[in-house]
This record gives sequence, C-alpha cells and structure tokens, in this order.
Amino acid sequence: MTTLDRLGPDDVRAIAALCQRSLADAPAADEVAGALFPPDQPTNVRGDPDVGVVASVEAEGQGYVRLLVVDPAHRGQGHGHALLEAAEADLAGMPSVTVGADTPYFLFPGVETTELGMLVLLERHHYDRVEANFNMAVDLNSLPPDRGGYTIATADERDEVDDWMTTHWANWRLEVLRALDKGSLLLARDDLGISAFCAYNVNRRGLLGPVASRFELIGKGVAAPLIVGALHQMRAAGREKAEVVWVGPIVPYARVGARVSRVFFVYRRPLPSP
Repeated sequence: MTTLDRLGPDDVRAIAALCQRSLADAPAADEVAGALFPPDQPTNVRGDPDVGVVASVEAEGQGYVRLLVVDPAHRGQGHGHALLEAAEADLAGMPSVTVGADTPYFLFPGVETTELGMLVLLERHHYDRVEANFNMAVDLNSLPPDRGGYTIATADERDEVDDWMTTHWANWRLEVLRALDKGSLLLARDDLGISAFCAYNVNRRGLLGPVASRFELIGKGVAAPLIVGALHQMRAAGREKAEVVWVGPIVPYARVGARVSRVFFVYRRPLPSP
C-alpha cells in the first residue's frame, strides 16, 4: 500500500511527473504548484509521487478533493481507495466531500468522463454524481478577425477590478485577479466603467474563462470582442488550440468556432458527523 506521508512544495516536480505519467491532460509543474500550494488556500497533499497522490482542501465550509492520481503501473492494488480514504479523514468535520468544481484553484472542472477508473472508484465509495460540466475546443488557426474594443488590464487597474468583481461576480473574483496579475485579463468599458471581462490562462495555460459582463448587458454581445481578442492573444503566444473551460452559455463560443469537446462529472458524498 502507498505511503500516506504529507507532501509539500518541494515535491511539486515529482507530483507533476506523476501527472505526466498518469493523465492525458497533465498539468505542468507550475500549474500543479499554483493549484496545490496557493498561499491563501494550500491543500493537504498526501501519498508517494512514485505511486499516487491525493490533495484535499477545506474551502468556505466544504471539503474538496482537488487532485487524486495513481500511476498506471500501480493501479488495481488499492492505492486509490487508500488515498481517497486519507483525504476523507483529513476533511473530517466537513459536511461533505466534493470531487471537482473546486474554485478558484481547480485543475479540472470535475472528473473527465474518459477517466473510467476514477469514476468507478468514486461510485464504489458511494459518491453521487451531482453535476456535469463541459469544455469547448477552439481551433486557433480558424478564428474570426480581432476587431479590438478591449484593453489588457494592468496593475494600476487592480483595485478597480477588485471592487467591480466584488460587486458583480464575487465568485470569480480571485480567478480574475490572478489573470490580471499574469497579464491575461481583457476588459471592455463604457460610460459606466467596466462593462465586461475575459480571463484566460488562469489555472491552466490554454484555457479560456471566466468571461462575463455587467448583469444588464448579459446577452447583448459586449463580451464577444474580448473572447475573440483573448483567443488571438493565445494564438500569438504560439498555441494552435485552446479550450473554453467550465462552459455556461454555448452561443458566444460557438460563434468563434468552438465545439463541445470534453465532459466532466462532479461527485459528492456526505461525511458522517463527528
């Protein structure tokens, strides 16, 4: 059985190497570090990077499993069960454990439907499938023209963006501020100030989102130029493909040639009261 020792930031490269061996869409080392060890919400990471690792976290009174991965050479030997049980023990006292939908530091918006072993593991541990999310793929070589109408947010605008997000889209505030800090946040403005935003490369490179506008402008296309602009920015950085992550409305992305590409299930299980 795999060791359940605690792991820390010094183990990031080994954890990333485990992901490379084990996942079709593996995060890079800096993406692993950003998701597992953010200063404001570090996860409890346990395991052995040569075998398997689990990362869990308490956030807003709920428990989450942010990552659970077992090396293909060691599957079928009970390691996944042991890692999941260790995460549940670390989250004792939480009302439930959710796998997926773990904002703002998620690596994946759920368990991809192609990860059959993980789906089976969760169902065997009596997790319920409570939500389905999906991504949409975009060919960056077939984009509509970039007609501008946006600016790249700068550090001087951080306080304004922070206040605007708190007022309009507080659930995306931390993701949007991280995008601003990375230089990957586009803004549109009108006479009332910020009218819409589009973030990209937030948790993972090559992912677009979140995107939104002021409530009264939803459905009026004000974010459309930002979506096109962000995709052009990604192409200029050398990418040929991108994905819109955790998609809400489909129409804005279908207009730039995106298609539904991957589906992710979110699982949840109540934990017993202490």
